[in-house]
Amino acid sequence: MTVVLPFDSHNHIHMGPSSPQQSLKVPLSGMAIMSTHPRDFNTVLDLSTTLSNESRHTVPCFGVHPWFLHETESNWITELEYWIAETPSAIVGEIGLDGFHFDPDTQQLTSSLEDQKQAFLNQMELAAQYDRPVSIHTVQCFGTLFESLSLLRKRKKMPLKMYFHAFGGKVGTVDQLIAACKGSEVYFGFAPVINFRSPKTADVIRKVGLNRLLLETDHEDAAYVPESVQSGIRIIAEALGCSEREVVETTTANAFQFYRISLEVE
Repeated sequence: MTVVLPFDSHNHIHMGPSSPQQSLKVPLSGMAIMSTHPRDFNTVLDLSTTLSNESRHTVPCFGVHPWFLHETESNWITELEYWIAETPSAIVGEIGLDGFHFDPDTQQLTSSLEDQKQAFLNQMELAAQYDRPVSIHTVQCFGTLFESLSLLRKRKKMPLKMYFHAFGGKVGTVDQLIAACKGSEVYFGFAPVINFRSPKTADVIRKVGLNRLLLETDHEDAAYVPESVQSGIRIIAEALGCSEREVVETTTANAFQFYRISLEVE
């Protein structure tokens, strides 16, 4: 019997204190390591290369997260394009919009939604230009998100594969997003550390359905990845009323489809 292993579709383990080589002894078919700022790009690529082998496929992801947009230099989009162009296996991520990340001193958003929107559009258009999937962060910003998706559709610059990670929207938002991204493959993820404290999450998971789900941890510390992977599998299986094996097999197949990993799962 072929054993299919889980795929962690979204983490930041390059930022944590634990050694990924030591901590990730749990069997995984692979993972996607998400940048947040240009200062991460080289580290993410090096770690992805180190962790990749015949049985583990590690995807480097380059993007500017809305939390760190205010820390970038003026030429950051040019730098991002360089890394995307030079790394054919890379996707664009983590990018997005956030209406709830405030500067503790000013009590204002660290970057205005207008600035975030322009950065989001620039990165989405870059993904479309280079035909790369995108991992998207969305927190209390769905109005701006739908405005942005409408603009991208009018400009014919919509990426063909999009993944809404740690999805915190309502049940009704799922169909709205799929409609807004018509013509593109759309996936959703739910991070144990973020989503599973909310009572609505199980209903949203059921609405999304297994065929659009990706398994993720969203951890910075690699030491927490194994436990979160198992927690995600268990909670999704309970929500959907299916076996944990079915969750692993389908979410891993979805991840290989999304990240364009062409090798068969061993």
